[in-house]
Amino acid sequence: MKRLLSITMIICVLMTATISAYAAQTSTHDIAETGADEIPGLLGDVDNDGLISIYDATCIQRWVSELKILSSDAIARANADMDSETTVNDATHIQRYLGKIKGVYFLNRTITKAKADKEAYLASIEEAKRLKAEQEEQAKLQAEYKLRNEIAAKINNFTHTKGVDISEFNGNVDMQKLKEEGYTFVMIRMGFGANQYSQDDSMFEKNVKNAEAAGLDWGAYLYSYALKVSDIQSEINHTLRLLKGKKPTMPIAFDIEDDDYKYSYGMPSDKTLHDMCLTYLRGIRKAGYYPILYTGCSWLKGALNSKELTGTFDIWLAQWYTMMDYKTDKVGMWQYGGETNYIDSPYIKGLNGMFDKDYCFKNYPVIITAYGLNNHPALITRANTAATSALPYDEEDFMKEDGKKVPEGYNGVMGESMKRQLDQ
Repeated sequence: MKRLLSITMIICVLMTATISAYAAQTSTHDIAETGADEIPGLLGDVDNDGLISIYDATCIQRWVSELKILSSDAIARANADMDSETTVNDATHIQRYLGKIKGVYFLNRTITKAKADKEAYLASIEEAKRLKAEQEEQAKLQAEYKLRNEIAAKINNFTHTKGVDISEFNGNVDMQKLKEEGYTFVMIRMGFGANQYSQDDSMFEKNVKNAEAAGLDWGAYLYSYALKVSDIQSEINHTLRLLKGKKPTMPIAFDIEDDDYKYSYGMPSDKTLHDMCLTYLRGIRKAGYYPILYTGCSWLKGALNSKELTGTFDIWLAQWYTMMDYKTDKVGMWQYGGETNYIDSPYIKGLNGMFDKDYCFKNYPVIITAYGLNNHPALITRANTAATSALPYDEEDFMKEDGKKVPEGYNGVMGESMKRQLDQ
């Protein structure tokens, strides 16, 4: 009897070993055994390491939380409850399976889906991805639509702000005091004439730094001494050199005036004056900046009056008077007074000297930052990107002096003839 029991026990041990070996073989199912048309591994074994562990549950949880990317095969193995979709409930199945908690489990089953089943499953995964991408795109479009409406409201509801334009002749301007007195922007002279370092405004860098520190919006202007169109490229280079790395929130102005220098060296023809302005403004726009034309009323009504120039680009009108005689929606700014000021005073409380004063009628800071001009990253997309494509120029051109040096006595200040015109 004892001998019979021993034989029985031996048989049981051998059967147990055989079953265990088969189970082990099943639980370590290899890719090679499944064939090319099958998904390898065990149900619940997300990482396909032959074991169902708490790490598999963690993989599912992280995948559902979008903290982890799973392959399509891993997603198939993660569907522990075989309900055709992978959710956090599958992680719970694995955890309960490992804790030997009562429940219904489909774990430890080898996946051997046919090719058609696999393709259908993968197609459902791709469809889910497509729907998610579509939802994300819709959310993105809705967010931009909302932002566009907010920007449009800020632009359309804008009335005007008050500012000044300054140069080295104003000395060291207290920008904080300027802001306290109700001025929100400052137009800063970069310099004058061609790309000569000696023709940079000596206070430009400091004025920019102080304006930004005070929280003032700022733009810049270059006083032109060009006498022919071929002179303009050097003035463009002068502008780009000084603006490089900076982010003005107001326009970049081409300052062209009826000054004594032009009379002394030969006043250009109306066509040449027109083409010089057009060349500069187009060049600055192509470089990604917001250009504006600064000049007087008579020039706007005469030599510079054309659809492609004054009908296209914004205007900074210089007219020291009680009202503007030049009225168009292209007037973005109005310099209404300087030494002569019929509206308030050429002085500002707490600051030394006289100031040129301006009204701004367009919300340039919002426009410029929203559309990614003046080196700002764009907040909304633009339909026409060609207008702001990079202007090709030689970087070395910024490191050398070129163009015509303006003689002493002509350094970017208003000529007497212009003063007489504005004083009338």
